[in-house]
Amino acid sequence: MSRVAGAVSGRHGSVSREVRVFPDVGAELVARLPSPVRRLLVEIGQLGQLLGQMFLTAVRNPRGYWVDTLDEIYSMLRYCWIPVFVSIGGFVFLMSNYSYNLVSLIGAQSRVSTYLVMAVTREISPFCTGMAVAGVMGAAMTADLGARRVREELDAMRVLGVDVVRTLVLPRVLAITIMTVAFALVGLLIGLGMGLIAATVVGNSSVASFMGNFLAIMTTPELIGLLAKVSFTGLFIGVICAKKGLTASGGPEGVGKAVNQAVVICFIAVWIINFNVNAIMLGLNPDMLVNR
Repeated sequence: MSRVAGAVSGRHGSVSREVRVFPDVGAELVARLPSPVRRLLVEIGQLGQLLGQMFLTAVRNPRGYWVDTLDEIYSMLRYCWIPVFVSIGGFVFLMSNYSYNLVSLIGAQSRVSTYLVMAVTREISPFCTGMAVAGVMGAAMTADLGARRVREELDAMRVLGVDVVRTLVLPRVLAITIMTVAFALVGLLIGLGMGLIAATVVGNSSVASFMGNFLAIMTTPELIGLLAKVSFTGLFIGVICAKKGLTASGGPEGVGKAVNQAVVICFIAVWIINFNVNAIMLGLNPDMLVNR
């Protein structure tokens, strides 16, 4: 921060300026941090800045980008539904068989659906959905924006007065967020169906006891926690992949590195969001820990 004071000389009427520079304490503290920590803080700041730009442009003029959002949703549905559904269905079927064999040892075959509420709703459905969306659609989004960046298409759009964030980033982030929620809900139904097959077809439990125990422990806070978790997951995947694509450099090699970094960061974000939302949800609703 600086303060500029002007002074007029006597005979020649010339203007001299005295500049007093006051140090920016925040910048000095950041500059003294180790390089990895400093880069992390810069990354977080850029993500927050991009998220704020998207929020402002979406709220100030909430029209004009929904057609592009629907196109991105269709593209995402075309490319992601097979990886998401196969990963959720296969993983839940495997875990259901393991859990059914475990509870069979104590004669509680009908209680396998109680385990599925905690496993599928809280963990498997949002986790597999986030991983599949980040690995498929997030990588494609980063590659597309990164290719536009290295070809200087984004600079050309800015010269023409086109808002890159509103035109290219906002529809993609909205599509990823919406479809992550939709995939998680469908994945929950797939997980329930695969668990039902494991308990009734492979095992010898009845459909009535399976569904009765499942609905007894499945509560509204459980669904709210699932929706909150996958909403944050989709939003963070979209923002992270968009930021990495917009800042890619170094030609095709740089775009490849940006895609790799975006996917790895998204995987880490899925773990962090999953843990924190679970902790908050269970802390606010201790009754969810009760096995009914």
